[in-house]
Amino acid sequence: MATDLKTQTEGVTLTRFYGGKDNGSCVQVTVGYGLTCSSVRLTREQAATLAADLQTFAQGKEEADYEIY
Repeated sequence: MATDLKTQTEGVTLTRFYGGKDNGSCVQVTVGYGLTCSSVRLTREQAATLAADLQTFAQGKEEADYEIY
């Protein structure tokens, strides 16, 4: 069963869901509405590290990554 979570960000929805035995509780971050929406699904660990990355960006302290994948 999925649960919508509170967010302060306009145009963004957060939905908690069960990601299975290996992942446990996960979150889906959705931006936009209808046919123009995009989403990403994250485990709690991924959400934590992404939150730290976004906080770094919000503070203007981000660093470019020029590594080729």
